[in-house]
Amino acid sequence: MFKMTGSASLLFTTLLLLIHSTSAMTIPFRRTPDSSAPSVSPIKITLNFSPEGMSKRDDLAPAIDQNFPDPALLQDSDGKWVSFATSGGGYHIQVATADDAFGPWTVLDQDALPEDGWTSGSNFWAPDVRILDDGTYIMYFSGQVSGSGHCIGVARSETSIGPYTMDDEPIICHQDEGGAIDPAGFRDEATGRRYVVYKIDGNRLGSDAPTPIRLQRVSAVDGSTLIGTPQTIMNRIDSEDGPLVEAPNLVQLADGRYLLFFSSHMYTDSAYDVKYAVADSITGTYVRGASPLLSTPELGLDGPGGGTSNEDASVLVFHGWCRSGVRCMYVLGYSIQ
Repeated sequence: MFKMTGSASLLFTTLLLLIHSTSAMTIPFRRTPDSSAPSVSPIKITLNFSPEGMSKRDDLAPAIDQNFPDPALLQDSDGKWVSFATSGGGYHIQVATADDAFGPWTVLDQDALPEDGWTSGSNFWAPDVRILDDGTYIMYFSGQVSGSGHCIGVARSETSIGPYTMDDEPIICHQDEGGAIDPAGFRDEATGRRYVVYKIDGNRLGSDAPTPIRLQRVSAVDGSTLIGTPQTIMNRIDSEDGPLVEAPNLVQLADGRYLLFFSSHMYTDSAYDVKYAVADSITGTYVRGASPLLSTPELGLDGPGGGTSNEDASVLVFHGWCRSGVRCMYVLGYSIQ
């Protein structure tokens, strides 16, 4: 991988300092120096700190000022914004709503997924909700299997906030590799095909175990019937990612390319971040951005991660440690150039 040294490093640092004095930040795109790598046109991601633009980065405040980790983001068929989060507050899956993506957000006093179903009844992680072609809603979630790791399951509802009814069995497990977590749905506008992108939870087996991000095609009708075999679209780079990559989220850009958000390092430490990569084909190869999109030094937050975009590639939600033991939800606008 390309590393900056000497005068190039000094120039990059100076540019970052200049960028930090503005209300938006542009993230460069790294082209791999390997001549055998596929050619992917570069993009720039500009972060916007509110619809109007904040005077400084320090103004970034939680959109949900309570424990709401691994947030999802959905604009439902009525135009309402809905977010879902990992277990908390006594609920399997938390749910919040807003009239505008930037808030104010209201955490609802209800469980979006109240039943245990095939799970152990605890540790429901990283939900994601999509609208199927028939107008119903499907939730992908990580459910714990009794005495073992996690599998990916689905649940369904006629309304965006639920309650969601769980299918009888999980759809993706990979227990021999550590389990499967962090699912996110995706519909390819070019083909109408649907997919689920997810992480192999290899770090449950040990720090040296693989933690690839995989892509699985599913039926466009029910969003859950598996079609073909999963394909790995991202692996960790130990020197850049630490022990894992996780929390994948796919977005299709206006020019048809595919933007993959993902996190690296451990969610418990300050190195946790949100990175991105771009590909011309949904199966890759995905070429990484030059630096993390969101990280502790740049944002002044502790361990920002779990980034999820709306389908229009304009709003990003994520969590960060806002105080001891609490991961609040934050919202940023962004644009692609």
